[in-house]
Amino acid sequence: MSSVLSSYNFARFGIHNAKVYPDKPYMIYRNAVENTRKEITWKQFNDETNMVANYMQKELGVKKGDFVLHLQMNSPEWIVTFFAILRCGASAVPLNFRFDEDDIIYSASACVPTVFIVDEQFLKKIQKLKNAPDSQIKHYICIGKNVPEGMIAYDDIIKNGDTTDVLVDVAVDDLAELMFTSGTTGAPKPVYQSHDTLYQIALGNALTFNQGHETVYYSPHPFFHSGAFFLGFPCYIAGGTIVVQLDLSPKSLMDTFSEEKVDGCLLTVPTMSDLIKAIQTGEIKVADYDLSKFGGYMVVGAQPVPSSLFVAMKENFPFKVANIYGITEGGGGGTMLLRDEYVLAKPGSIGKPTYNTAMRIVDDNGVDVPKGEVGEILLGGPRNMKGYYNNPEMTLTTLKDGWLYTGDMVREDEEGYVFLADRKKDLIIRGGENIFPAEIEDVLRGNPKIADVAVIGYPHDRLVEICMAIVTLYPGETMDDKELLDFCSAQKLAKYKWPEKIAYDVVIRNATGKIDKPKLREKYIGSSKVITGN
Repeated sequence: MSSVLSSYNFARFGIHNAKVYPDKPYMIYRNAVENTRKEITWKQFNDETNMVANYMQKELGVKKGDFVLHLQMNSPEWIVTFFAILRCGASAVPLNFRFDEDDIIYSASACVPTVFIVDEQFLKKIQKLKNAPDSQIKHYICIGKNVPEGMIAYDDIIKNGDTTDVLVDVAVDDLAELMFTSGTTGAPKPVYQSHDTLYQIALGNALTFNQGHETVYYSPHPFFHSGAFFLGFPCYIAGGTIVVQLDLSPKSLMDTFSEEKVDGCLLTVPTMSDLIKAIQTGEIKVADYDLSKFGGYMVVGAQPVPSSLFVAMKENFPFKVANIYGITEGGGGGTMLLRDEYVLAKPGSIGKPTYNTAMRIVDDNGVDVPKGEVGEILLGGPRNMKGYYNNPEMTLTTLKDGWLYTGDMVREDEEGYVFLADRKKDLIIRGGENIFPAEIEDVLRGNPKIADVAVIGYPHDRLVEICMAIVTLYPGETMDDKELLDFCSAQKLAKYKWPEKIAYDVVIRNATGKIDKPKLREKYIGSSKVITGN
């Protein structure tokens, strides 16, 4: 074993693989819009990562314990800069590119970064932070051709950069990444993952999905989501290949599967639904594509998956399909897996725990419930987060005695298969994106015409859930849907959070004055249960 692999720094594998497999492709970047394809070998990836790491170390003073914000679309540079940050011993903070200005400011205040690496298309979003008098960010690195004055051009860094290997030594539990997820109040929560946590996630996913050096893994969804990024880790640690692509149209997906000989992939429900619809309408003919190398799993997840979608997948595709469950705090998608041979036999199930993951189902007192009864699912094992950064109170309510309290309600059948029953929190998952009603409710309550408001998830064929707002106006006031949505826009609420169904009615509250969402669901959907997609 090389001395590099004796380090705990998770960035070590790029250096090792560049020495052992220098000419093997690590990344294949396809841009369907520009009709371009680019291969990045392990040596090229390692050289560019070192250039960025050396520059940040020597010119910007980035060191162990620092935080570096990271706001980009999926690209080779996304992965290069992520691992360059880790090689410096600093912590990467990848941000959701759908964050608004205030979300970005909140994220910066949570960790006090000194450097921000940003794609040129997001420059407007960061202006408020850049102009804030209390911002601690000293340097901005801009990826793209239109680099504003005062920012450092990424292209200049890699033009004649230093390719000497950089790998700062770290302890096993040293922080590697803060990945933001949303809390019950809608505010992003900084999930703290160590270098060893990332390694354990990579190892677990490799053994669960039988992936590694020979794998060509397709990662089409945003890397700021733990599932999309972490499921590519087996290729990273074992010298495999990942395919990065921006276009999710059915033809582009099928072209990629066939041309790149993909043998593993994660797709969300809307993306897979679009692909199935294209097949059913004749737009796509599966027989026209070579899927013979697809020996791994086509995984669907990021939200509850309708059983009808798995039926359609089994009818139309020759490869194995699977349902996964996971949360960022538990190491992302892959902590629970329903394998191919059971997706039809166990409709609605999220499967069983995967490699190195323990599970309990408990009542409100933390006592294990009998099989068949609903309780909260707890996860145990080395994939779990170390905590919420700089928030010990929230950490103590989520991590107890080595168990991660997920807030998700499930039941287990006699054969050990787990089924989602409800969600403790009123989370809405629209096309794989987490939306918390409280954030939307707070925005709408700012409208002077609105006396009360509640937001619930409403069933949708493709997205599974959309936001529905129940709005109570003050006496004598009138409002139509356009006025309400214009208000959302004026308040800079992200568009995917806008209500897509609106009822002007009384908001039902219980005896203690809290919004009674089960009764609202019963009234408007016909069921008091949270939508599960089945």
